[in-house]
Amino acid sequence: MRKALLGNEAMAWGMVAANVDTMAAYPGTPSSEILETYQKLINDLNLPAYAEWSTNEKVAFETAYAAAISGKRAACGMKMVGLNVASDSLMSAAYIGNKGSFLIFSADDPGFYSSQTEQDSRYFAKFARIPALDPASPQDALNLTIKGIEISEQFEIPVLLRPVLRVCHGRQIVEIPDFKFQGRKGNFERDINRWAAVPREPRLKQGYELLEKIEKIALYNFEHFLKPQIEKLNKTKFLIVASGTCYSFAKEVIEDNNLPVDILKIDMPTPLPVDNLKEIIKQYETVIVFEETYPLIEEQIKPVGNVKGKLTGDVFNIDEVTHERIAETLKKNGILKKNIYTGIPFKNTPPKRKPALCPGCPHRTVFYAIKKVFGEKAVYPSDIGCYTLGLNQKAVDTILCMGAAAGLGGGISIADPDKTVVATIGDSTFLHSGIHPLINSIANKHKYILVIMDNSTVAMTGLQPTPERIGGVEITKVVEGCGVEPLILNYDGTVKTTIDFFKKVKEKYEKSQLPVVAVVKEFCTFDREKVNLPGIFAKVDETKCTGCGYCIETFGCPAFEWKNDKVTVNRYFCVGCSVCLDGVCPFNAFVEDRR
Repeated sequence: MRKALLGNEAMAWGMVAANVDTMAAYPGTPSSEILETYQKLINDLNLPAYAEWSTNEKVAFETAYAAAISGKRAACGMKMVGLNVASDSLMSAAYIGNKGSFLIFSADDPGFYSSQTEQDSRYFAKFARIPALDPASPQDALNLTIKGIEISEQFEIPVLLRPVLRVCHGRQIVEIPDFKFQGRKGNFERDINRWAAVPREPRLKQGYELLEKIEKIALYNFEHFLKPQIEKLNKTKFLIVASGTCYSFAKEVIEDNNLPVDILKIDMPTPLPVDNLKEIIKQYETVIVFEETYPLIEEQIKPVGNVKGKLTGDVFNIDEVTHERIAETLKKNGILKKNIYTGIPFKNTPPKRKPALCPGCPHRTVFYAIKKVFGEKAVYPSDIGCYTLGLNQKAVDTILCMGAAAGLGGGISIADPDKTVVATIGDSTFLHSGIHPLINSIANKHKYILVIMDNSTVAMTGLQPTPERIGGVEITKVVEGCGVEPLILNYDGTVKTTIDFFKKVKEKYEKSQLPVVAVVKEFCTFDREKVNLPGIFAKVDETKCTGCGYCIETFGCPAFEWKNDKVTVNRYFCVGCSVCLDGVCPFNAFVEDRR
């Protein structure tokens, strides 16, 4: 069967073809569609399988790992910064191993397209002493998903599959193998010395067993992935060693320029059969290593003097791979005469548009009201989500990681007690990792304001459901359970109501010795089930508009545009939220547009 699939979709098909019957994940670009597609497949094909969106990556890891130690074929999914959250479980799971299969999808983001770091998940695999697989294309991602499940079960060890953005969101016609899905009945067999191994002797024994596994997997890597390629090498003067998307780009540069260069694809960058590779590398005049993002392969083979890469300054050290970057490296080393990939710049290139909150997004009104009430002297820690874009309204001062708004909010209130601290966090992020810092702040009497912007969905990554949406969890009750009574605003789409609410928040803050929590019940404008827009559209009365730009600078709706030194409303972008009619303009230039 052949289908045109995104890489994420291909990996979901790979799981189904490999009889994975349990998956848990937390959404995060570029990984989100893996679980979404898997859920759709098991529902459409009526398969005996289970999938869930978990509250965070650690929970997703443990949910799926529980299935794997019960003999089932299981997987968990996340982006690379989510692997940080799951790392505590990962490190121990490597020692303990699994009875069924356990595949960890960790999608990396070279180039910082939707992430706060550019970290390389392959290093986590090496750190944890588990195998890592590095797909080069959607088809490769499907194949390595199946192979990863097999390796995990054969060696009873978690396996990490690291697709990058261009694999996750690249599209290709993919060959899906024939399969007959057979789910397994879980059977957890008590084995205290394994599943509950404690320091020192039981865990030390597992440590030695893990080292033995890694040696065997390195040999497997050579026999199954590398040896078949090595036998076909032409023994030219130059060898490219590449993994992941770097392999795909390098192969195209070689073919486009008809270069006399051998290329060796590294499917499993760790553990590598280093001694076998060194013997091959010695036969070449120059060996260049291309990999994203860090020099993991190069570090392992660098003692051979003819190896060039990131560590020698010959290969790019940051940002994602491109044809041009591959070609420039080959040109610098005399392998390529002319770089044909520089391209011709477009004439009249439009200016870059910075990311912005969607038209009609309630977050914008909330940030506007917060700034109106608390002003320029307050400090505004924020978090990871759509509301990060409060940056455009100068209502965000810090962005660190998931849940850090609450942690930094408490910390800044101690470090700089003369300033009012107003932290903002989303509902999914609060449930992900914001509860613990709030509990800490309550226990230690940190005085600051935490605003939970609750739209009951993970909006930024594609409207995945939150625990609130799935059922049984109410954020206001969670806050009460932490030890404070939250103030609640049912957002009605007006600036006046929102400002009045935050005036009450300020009054409570001034009297309180504990954190003040405000929960704003909102909606996402893309959420068809909950969206509540009045359908009242706006236009600008040019006779009242002074061209001061206040509305664009402080409110910043994408529907606002400059035209002949006046502000106008783009009818295409206006969604009829009517918020700008509620006093956003100091001169009341926004009026209803009766279409």
